Amino acid sequence: MDTPDIITLAEARTLGTSRRALQNSRAEHHLHGLYSPLRRERDGETLHRSLLRAASSAATDVASHESAARLWGFPGSVVPSEIQLLSIAGDRRRRVRGMAGRRGLVLPEETTFLGGIPLTTPARTWLDLARTSGVLRLILWADWLFNPVWGADWEREPLATPNELRDLLDRHPGKPGIRKARAAADRARVGSDSPKETELRLALVDAGLPEPAVNQWIIDPGTGRRIHQGDLTYDEFRIDLEYEGEHHSEPGQVQRDIARAERLQAADWLELRFSLMHSRHGWLPAVHKTREALLSRGWVPAGE
Repeated sequence: MDTPDIITLAEARTLGTSRRALQNSRAEHHLHGLYSPLRRERDGETLHRSLLRAASSAATDVASHESAARLWGFPGSVVPSEIQLLSIAGDRRRRVRGMAGRRGLVLPEETTFLGGIPLTTPARTWLDLARTSGVLRLILWADWLFNPVWGADWEREPLATPNELRDLLDRHPGKPGIRKARAAADRARVGSDSPKETELRLALVDAGLPEPAVNQWIIDPGTGRRIHQGDLTYDEFRIDLEYEGEHHSEPGQVQRDIARAERLQAADWLELRFSLMHSRHGWLPAVHKTREALLSRGWVPAGE
């Protein structure tokens, strides 16, 4: 049997490796009670995973918080400076350098395995991070959980659903950060393909404009055929909002975008295209552009 990369003292005894062997110059000491029988080069990501796999081997702890977020691939997550563990046995690990142990109510359906590592589910990880995260970040993460294709990983299945988030919130009414989590869940939507699409949607609503639909199909009224699945759409006013990321400058994508614009124009839809420059000053350029388009299509602001 191959020796694991990182082992505990108990595992070392099972493998016939003495404590003295783990303390010689060929071995490597990582955290309290965690050793590598042989030194080797690792990047931060690999070391993080190996430490989590070894530290959770007793089946009483699961990777959680920032560690779980990194394992799941939460947008913007980084390898944390300490491995984050949550006790599912109700006790708290003694805090040691490089390891942060927590305890809390963890139900069986809130943990799973990924790559052989026990960890909190994507939804539970999101809730655990609510204590230290702002509402905007929680909305972005929730949108990503519902449609984790950001970065063009188009085949990835949803990591959570709106109902799962609501059920989770109901099970933990007194958890730190619950108010922020509830506010974020209320504003999250299924279908966003990128963080910029989510940011644009939120900016429009915060500016008092109608909320656009997310990634809904635009139907040709004459033929009943699908024309295009718009990033954000106002069906009543026949306006399609498209956020153009860097890949839209590729020759093939340019041709597809031109063809899309021609189809929309033929169906009397107005297409608005946005890029990074429209996100300046809290998306004010995008808000102004969208407001003018809505007014031109018959939208009447509330109170006017």
